[in-house]
Amino acid sequence: MLSSPILALALSFVVGQSLALPAAVAPPSTNYINWKTFKANGVNLGGWLVQESTIDTAFWNQYSGGAPDEWGLCVNLGSQCGPVLEKRYASWITTSDIDKLAAANITLLRIPTTYAAWVKVPASQLYSGNQLSFLKTISSYAINKYNMHIIIDIHSLPGGVNGMAFGEKEGNFGWFNNATALTYSYQAVDAAINFIQTSNFPSHFTLEPINEPVDNRNTQFFGTPLALSDTGAAWVTSYIKGVISRVAAVNSKITVMFQDGFKGESYFSSSFPVTANLVFDIHNYYFAGRGATSANEAALICSDAKTSAGDGKFPTFVSEWSIQAELNNTFTLRERNLLTGLYAFNKHTSGSAYWTAKFLGTAKVDGQGTQQDYWNYGTFVDLGYTKNVGRGAVYCA
Repeated sequence: MLSSPILALALSFVVGQSLALPAAVAPPSTNYINWKTFKANGVNLGGWLVQESTIDTAFWNQYSGGAPDEWGLCVNLGSQCGPVLEKRYASWITTSDIDKLAAANITLLRIPTTYAAWVKVPASQLYSGNQLSFLKTISSYAINKYNMHIIIDIHSLPGGVNGMAFGEKEGNFGWFNNATALTYSYQAVDAAINFIQTSNFPSHFTLEPINEPVDNRNTQFFGTPLALSDTGAAWVTSYIKGVISRVAAVNSKITVMFQDGFKGESYFSSSFPVTANLVFDIHNYYFAGRGATSANEAALICSDAKTSAGDGKFPTFVSEWSIQAELNNTFTLRERNLLTGLYAFNKHTSGSAYWTAKFLGTAKVDGQGTQQDYWNYGTFVDLGYTKNVGRGAVYCA
């Protein structure tokens, strides 16, 4: 944890960024949502409580020391890791960002966190600091002022859940079949449950205890059903059942969200009773491995939306997607492809959360522009794309 002077500095920065809670415009509802009927228009708050090299090029170049992941960033920063990340937490997402998103009809925030926000794991280089204070401030503001729903996403787990930088550390797959890692994972889950239950509005939270579990070390299969083996899927299923039991012991009305490891809801649905308070999380991307272009992307999105619905036993939600295509990206088709996704995912599932609210990565894409031109939802708001999302209906006949 931070020393008192550093904490005071960080919190003073927060106040300076207008993060203090205002009086609610109207009391938020205390009703728990039903994911079977709920329709959300959401975004992710990526690059805030979890750092990724692609999201903010200037930040990464300044602080990472060439590391590929947050783990290495903290190793390279040494004693400065805490102060650097605390300043990041206070500045990357502020209440002004929430105001802008609400004005663009955003009703849900998915907030990725590292496991280190919830539990300290021996030998882990991920930073444990004041993440939960910042999470509480932003989530409380979004709920109290705009009645938003919050998905708390434990984006990494001890040992590594997918070998990716955001799964803990690049190359780490050690979470699978690891009893020690499982114990710490459940400690993180218990801390998240407590955070939700002791908030003023537990009705406004969904808990997602894992993100993109993958045990296939061949990265060419990442994003496909072959990314997660049947053995790995069994381990994940057992973990999710344990999470459901823990949540139910505290508050059975809190929904658990299960990221499917790219296998789909129908693969797992028979493993859970229909009474389980469960929603499946589907991720749809077009920037690699599918031959997508800006020209054919709308058709792919429409097809994916139908597939994402699964077998209908449990509700599904597309919590990550973006419009960068693998090939021939064009500015003129951005609006069409964005509106197609917003419409199609809302029609066939419980809605979607775009990745991500803020994205300042400057890597060149195939075709026109850089990544921030296709991943930064704020850009689409500024361009007026989100004023009438119903227009996407014409692209999915």
